[in-house]
Amino acid sequence: MGKRINKKHFIIFNNGGVISSTTPKDWARAHQNYFPNKDFSDSDNTPTVEEIEKYLTQHQNFKKLSNDDIVICYDYKAI
Repeated sequence: MGKRINKKHFIIFNNGGVISSTTPKDWARAHQNYFPNKDFSDSDNTPTVEEIEKYLTQHQNFKKLSNDDIVICYDYKAI
């Protein structure tokens, strides 16, 4: 089995006491107020996965782990 060309990206977070997982773009859609310069109307107006992960790690204290197949951002203290 070969190496993945595109890594899968996930956000793990505490959702009211339930540990949940979602994609970065779905997380951003649920937290649009963190991206005031985007209106989420189409792909050009939705933050990229890289922008979302950068926001999480720089402003929300999320940690980021990755290997050849997967990238996970998680809030260590909340989960």
